[in-house]
Amino acid sequence: MAQDLRGDQDALRIMTRRLNSALAEAGAVVQAVDHFLSEELGIGITAASRAFDSQRAVGDDDREMLVTSHLAYGRVSGKNRLYVLTATLDKNERKEPYTQIIAEERTPWADCSREVRLQSFAMLPELLGSLATRVEEVASQTAKTVEAVRELLEMMRRPLDAPEPVPAGAPSPSPPPSNDLDLTVTSDPTLFKRPRPR
Repeated sequence: MAQDLRGDQDALRIMTRRLNSALAEAGAVVQAVDHFLSEELGIGITAASRAFDSQRAVGDDDREMLVTSHLAYGRVSGKNRLYVLTATLDKNERKEPYTQIIAEERTPWADCSREVRLQSFAMLPELLGSLATRVEEVASQTAKTVEAVRELLEMMRRPLDAPEPVPAGAPSPSPPPSNDLDLTVTSDPTLFKRPRPR
């Protein structure tokens, strides 16, 4: 029995050393990701992973709520970094389950408990994928908005009586009909005649 206990203690020591080493490596990876995203790329966009933990909770008025935890990237304490987002969710007016966020807490990853750091670290690949997708969406939307605003500015700068610009490849519009009456010349070049209305 004592032999078994000693064997379990030795195994626990070995596993604890491995766990400490893994957590130190995870911390180094998080620092490298923080530096790469905020310093090298300068990404100022927020994204979050799916929940890595969710727990039921009871509010002050005995309403049941859901508390979810996500690995996220964004601005916390004046700096862009990886953090753990803890969201408290309530049912909305239509009684759809837990879709209304009533509270949020953002904790820098390095300041989280050991257990939370280990749980959230597993979501890092997913978060990086979500962040890349979000950056692509924002870049595309921004390019469309820039083009739309440039067109609006061009229209606003045009004088009110200026003709509409002809898009490239479109046929040129025909000139508007003239309201002036035509004058005809008689055999006597000094005399002009107006045509009679018919």
